[in-house]
Amino acid sequence: MKKIITIITVLVGFSSFSQSMDEYLEIARANNSNLKVKTLDYELAKEKVNEVGNYENTNLSLGVFALTPETRVGSQLFKLGASQKLPWFGEFNAKKNVLKAKAEIKQYNIALSEIDLDFKVKKAYYEIYKQLAITNILKDNKLILKTYENMALAALANNRATMSDVLRIRVQKNELHSKIFQNINSIDVLSKNFNKLLQRKKNIPLNIKDSLNVLDILMHKSTINNHPSITKIEEMNAVYEAQEKQIDIDKKPKIAVGLDYILVDKRNDFNISQNGKDILMPKISLAIPIFNKKYKSQYKQIKIQQNILEDEIEHQKNTLEIAVDNAILEFDNAVLTVVAAQKNKTEIQRAINVDLKAYETGILDYDKILRLQLQKIRFELMEIEAIKKAFIAKAKVTYLTD
Repeated sequence: MKKIITIITVLVGFSSFSQSMDEYLEIARANNSNLKVKTLDYELAKEKVNEVGNYENTNLSLGVFALTPETRVGSQLFKLGASQKLPWFGEFNAKKNVLKAKAEIKQYNIALSEIDLDFKVKKAYYEIYKQLAITNILKDNKLILKTYENMALAALANNRATMSDVLRIRVQKNELHSKIFQNINSIDVLSKNFNKLLQRKKNIPLNIKDSLNVLDILMHKSTINNHPSITKIEEMNAVYEAQEKQIDIDKKPKIAVGLDYILVDKRNDFNISQNGKDILMPKISLAIPIFNKKYKSQYKQIKIQQNILEDEIEHQKNTLEIAVDNAILEFDNAVLTVVAAQKNKTEIQRAINVDLKAYETGILDYDKILRLQLQKIRFELMEIEAIKKAFIAKAKVTYLTD
């Protein structure tokens, strides 16, 4: 009883209104945890830009003289100092530009995850469509075989058929019955997996289109040049250019300003001018990278990385072009298979109709008509498989070129 209820639930779920692919894609994108992670990672990278723009910590120092040096105006007791490093002109902007450029790269991770998710949803959708269509084909043909069985039983009573004819038809009918149940089980599993892909409750009924027509597919002229995987590599050049500008500023002299205060004790042995007067000493320091060769090395590293980018872009374009050509070939072959299967179905049905017409005046060759019916089923299944492949190939082209 539980099995029957499950089967009815599956069939009712698919027999109701169809839900558009765009709706399923929207649900998948809204729920997908990987996309949420990529989006938060992008937001985090943008937030890091706000770290830049603050001066380095002010250094404070306090020193007490263990042996108080004696000066003419008194003994020095302790020294208090403060210093502050100052950024070179444009240093903050240069660092921000590097972080902004790196953050923008994260956007392409989101785009890549989105198109990858879209392709997975479409592929899973068309797999379910295929299994549902196969179930309908098997059910329709089971009814046809039931009709042949009734015809054979009626003919058996009039000695126009044999029990062997009846049994052969029943064997094929039972086989179709078994395949129908197997297919329904497959639909149930595929449906649950589809809902898992959408990251929602696995038992929510799906609403799949009743029929798909490969002639409705339009293969627009598209280019791989705007694919996120290529644009991401190209945008890395903006990061390297920003890093070059930062190096230009980093190699400038470093400036720091400060102030030292020294407390001087008053002399009691005699009185002189400015006796016990404290010392206040403003100071400025300049750090010049005279012997530092790291900046020259950093320039070379960036140039090497930019050369690597050119090769990576070329490699990625070749990879995408090969994949697109293969997908288009799969689509073309699938369409040819659909057309051939439809023609063969029509021809076989004509042959079946001829034999059934002859049955009105003679004896029906049950062995022959059974072979024709099974052959028709084979072409119907071939057509459905090719339709699925055509739509998946179209989805793959979109995945590789959008």
